[in-house]
Amino acid sequence: MYNPRMLRKAATPTVSAVSAVLAGWAVFASPAGSRPARAEAPWVYRSIVLPRGAVALDLGLGLGHEPEVAPDNGSITGFGLNLALSGSITHELEIGVRTGFRLDENGQATQADSYGRPFETETYGTNHDRVANPEVHLRWSVARGAAAELGLELRAYLPIENGSSFGLMFGLPIVLRAGAVRVDSGLYVPVIFSNPDTHTVVSVPVHIWIQATRTLWLGPLFGVRVSSGAGRPDQYPLGFGIGSSLTRALDLRTWILFPDISQNEAARTFGAGVALQIRFE
Repeated sequence: MYNPRMLRKAATPTVSAVSAVLAGWAVFASPAGSRPARAEAPWVYRSIVLPRGAVALDLGLGLGHEPEVAPDNGSITGFGLNLALSGSITHELEIGVRTGFRLDENGQATQADSYGRPFETETYGTNHDRVANPEVHLRWSVARGAAAELGLELRAYLPIENGSSFGLMFGLPIVLRAGAVRVDSGLYVPVIFSNPDTHTVVSVPVHIWIQATRTLWLGPLFGVRVSSGAGRPDQYPLGFGIGSSLTRALDLRTWILFPDISQNEAARTFGAGVALQIRFE
């Protein structure tokens, strides 16, 4: 449960310095401009599922950039949109669906829609059509406390793209909290039932968030993805995100993400995105 005294007590000089630097950004993002927005509970105290009866609509714009293959060894940049709808049936159970739209050929090549879902690094099973494979998820908050939260997630990938295959992802999301710091981690295992072999990934994301002000949070995103099968290299994503609560029912989120920094060529692939989450309660 959110405790303002706990948040003030936990603030360190480093966090205070970051807050001072970014205070102007937070005021600019506020629709009131000169006064703080009436916001939802700070990000570090939010649950991994929506409050009971709440519905969230996510609208995001993504930009994908990657090196182009021979002959000129240039690069391509494309755009895509993300659309997601989630709702909470009880205090512990959430369901949702999402998909993406690539706005141009380069957006198809770079799968730019995946960058339009800030802070959501676990995207699998898509190809390069104009419309991405829809995903349906069920998330359950198994145990919840002030310092930690544990959940279970099941996600299904519906193969509407040419050459794609049905897939499932089993997830164990974990949230750890200490004052103004939150760590989002867990274990995610997507399984794509492709032909002739099944593709499996074991992913461990680590997202570290600092609540710089009541309405502003930011932090780095790391991760490790171990893939099965020959010719499928392991990946080490790296990114940075910033979020702001504009009002109680509206969040603005933005990030930059390098899907894999393990090799020089892979590190030239990156994307950025901005998204709004609108909640109806």
